[in-house]
Amino acid sequence: MGLDAVPLDLGSLPAVLAGPIVRRLTRTQVSVWVALSRPDDVTLHVQGQPDVTVTPVQVGVHLWLAVLTSMGDFTAGSIFPYSLSSPGWTATPNWADFGIGAPLPSFPGLPTALTDLAVLHTSCRKFHGNARDGLTLAPDLIAASPRPNLLLLTGDQIYADDVPAVLAPRIRRIAADLVGRDESAVFGPLPKIGGRQAPGEAFGLTSSDASDHLWAFGEYLAVHLLAWSDVLWPAALPPWSAVDPAVDLDPALGMTEADWNVLSSKVTTFRQGLPAVRRTLANVPTLMVLDDHEVTDDWNLNFRWAAKVYADPRGRRLVANALLAYNLCQHWGNVPDRFAAAGTPEAQVLADLQPDLARLGVPVGPPAAPPSALRDPSPTSIRYDMTLGPAEGLPIRLTLLDERTMREFPDDRGPAARISHTALAAMLPSGTPGPTIVVAPSPAFGTHVVEHVIQPAANLFPGGAVFADYESWPGVTANYADFLARLAALGPVVALSGDVHYGAAAGFDYDAARAGAGLTCSGAKNADSMTLALHLAGDFAMKVGLERARSFSGFRDLTPAQRASLAAPPAAGTSLPYDDVADIAVGRVLRAGQESPAVLAAQVATAYGLGPADFRYTITPVDDERMPDSGPLLTDMLAAPAPWTGWDPAKSVQMLHALRAGDLHRIGHMFSGLPQVALVWFTGGPLTVHQRLYGAAGETGTAQQVTEVMVRLA
Repeated sequence: MGLDAVPLDLGSLPAVLAGPIVRRLTRTQVSVWVALSRPDDVTLHVQGQPDVTVTPVQVGVHLWLAVLTSMGDFTAGSIFPYSLSSPGWTATPNWADFGIGAPLPSFPGLPTALTDLAVLHTSCRKFHGNARDGLTLAPDLIAASPRPNLLLLTGDQIYADDVPAVLAPRIRRIAADLVGRDESAVFGPLPKIGGRQAPGEAFGLTSSDASDHLWAFGEYLAVHLLAWSDVLWPAALPPWSAVDPAVDLDPALGMTEADWNVLSSKVTTFRQGLPAVRRTLANVPTLMVLDDHEVTDDWNLNFRWAAKVYADPRGRRLVANALLAYNLCQHWGNVPDRFAAAGTPEAQVLADLQPDLARLGVPVGPPAAPPSALRDPSPTSIRYDMTLGPAEGLPIRLTLLDERTMREFPDDRGPAARISHTALAAMLPSGTPGPTIVVAPSPAFGTHVVEHVIQPAANLFPGGAVFADYESWPGVTANYADFLARLAALGPVVALSGDVHYGAAAGFDYDAARAGAGLTCSGAKNADSMTLALHLAGDFAMKVGLERARSFSGFRDLTPAQRASLAAPPAAGTSLPYDDVADIAVGRVLRAGQESPAVLAAQVATAYGLGPADFRYTITPVDDERMPDSGPLLTDMLAAPAPWTGWDPAKSVQMLHALRAGDLHRIGHMFSGLPQVALVWFTGGPLTVHQRLYGAAGETGTAQQVTEVMVRLA
């Protein structure tokens, strides 16, 4: 008998399969998402507010989803307990299992003052990511004061491409038994476990971890349910002794018993954290934004990727299936009003549940030859960006960007712009400046060495763009300059990001005025070797000047003579940082000077006498400068002797101990590579944003590393 060959016992399933998840909250309404095994009407009871009853939407043969929106008065300073009920449920959930220090789940009302707002954010939860799930740290933060008002999940809530083989049988079981949509006419017969890498590459996919890539709509729904709830998990993952490699596994997988056991251990760690994750999502209003892994790794990476995938009907269908599931499980709760309004593309999704390409924003064929954009904002297709603000009761403007479906291709060789100029104008229109949070899935102000050196260099080689994920904001200068100008005009702005599997912070100045900050929290459960290396070596990168404050000058119209002058070194005697000298030597400065606008390091622009810039900006890495808590490290650091002259071995030893303690303390204070969740809050006089990163240290236990930064916004 194959793995997970026994059908689910549908009669024994509880009514609530996943959720409740508190979604969008405004001053006058709150929405709650829930997945159900029964079609019965469901009622949301929010204490002190009118009840609301809805009929769930059937999304599979035995699967129903609902978003219940309660209208009321969700005032500041109040906590609102809630529960769900249905006359058709044979058993009521034990709501105490969902509460945090209370018998019912609850959520706080929206604050009226920015300095009372507290926001959690993180991204990138992979079933078999290394170490503990950072999101499991959130219940303690919710139980503390100030209680977070909002959780922002900034991308990669699921990993559709990188699916662990030990969980693939259960995913297929749920898809077959609860959803029951047969798509073999599109994708062909169901491959064995581990048999999807080569077929996926034939679709045009570029993920190197696609051996069990999700293809079907039911599989995408199944992974969402498994990511947020432990209800549909098997009692235990199948042991290797239950596997018949010749029958169950594709030979291309090359799976060994040791490999299987390692995967099982990592996935079991994920599963053990799900009760805490479920309580988190039930007790803090949550907004979500998509990144690539909701669909596939490298989604819309560049023109070549899009041209190949969208030329294949299987590639188009896979993307549409993923976006259909994303709409039902994530986007519906972001914008419930759009799904409830008659005639909208969102309402049409609920009406027919079909992977309609145009409606979902999927190209119906290869994109036009560059320069071109994937799509522009249209009233007939779904937009995945959104904005809330004071009109909805928030003490800040909040914008979630769509950096995936509205990309722009300047050429057929380089990276795509993360958002086209037309879409940027729609997502970040000019308006009255004021405190703003922008959720930009990819860091608005990333690491210089990766975005400026490693990615462009990798793009020179076949497959290098895929290897280095060359899709960062600075990859297309014109769109990045447009983006930064719009951020500055909104200011003061805080850009919250994920994607890169580390945590970091930076200040942002535009035209000599502080414009905002970039705060990254990524890798809730996806710590990898590269980001752990950043964790260990981040302070060293700052000491040697790889990570430092960098100022840039932008020129919209350099003359031909000015552009040509960049082909030669600057005047003799010019003093420049070593990496700027390297950029001149290898031609990066010359190439940058040919773009419009041309953006150069400010010192380089001065060295070449290019004159006054049209715009200027500075990005300043910010780290945790606090001293360690009481203990050996603090003792050794405080014991550092005052400067001395002459030979004094005792003082030299003391100084060595102090320097060693300082280096050990600094690990993870520049970049945090641990699984993490972040708490963000604001203080006044002057306006300052704070980010405290909570990193889960170790595979088991409760150890944490906490780093804290602050950036002045005014």
